[in-house]
Amino acid sequence: SHDMCTCDRNFQGADCSLRTCPFGKAHVDTPRGDLDASLTIGDHNDIILAGPTLYPYGITEGFPLMSDTAGTVIANTAHDYMECSNKGLCDRINGLCECLPGYDGAACQRASCPSKANSSTPGSGQGERSNTNFKVFNANSAFHGRAAEVVQRDQCSGHGTCMTIEQLAFLDHGNTYDLWDRDVTM
Repeated sequence: SHDMCTCDRNFQGADCSLRTCPFGKAHVDTPRGDLDASLTIGDHNDIILAGPTLYPYGITEGFPLMSDTAGTVIANTAHDYMECSNKGLCDRINGLCECLPGYDGAACQRASCPSKANSSTPGSGQGERSNTNFKVFNANSAFHGRAAEVVQRDQCSGHGTCMTIEQLAFLDHGNTYDLWDRDVTM
């Protein structure tokens, strides 16, 4: 009790020197399972660990509480808030996410729109950083992603508009799309 640090917000580690990266809804994730060894998996509101650094609201075993567009609560859901949206690695020095190819945003929270100018965008097939040259590990990082400060340039080659799935649904006779990926799928 006399030799531990209590970290300020957005810092972590034994000496509070590591930064925490932005969180977004996870594109993919896995439920945590039976964390307390009780042989049961608690509900979305049964907090197992309160106040950890990365999850200040607590850690639960069950899936997050979600509902469909009609308001019906769905059991066995996913897409909880995760660091770098589970589609990037956190640079603990500066607190920025390095996104996998095909994802961008401060928390890697959305799919990238195709672009000739940005060769790490899926389908471009250009340059050493394109998805066709994707590597699981290299000397620079775990993947050829791009850091959050690199903005999407020349989306749709300057001859189109990049829209979310929610916007596309609305343009189709005013349909409503209100699922977890409404601002994620481009």
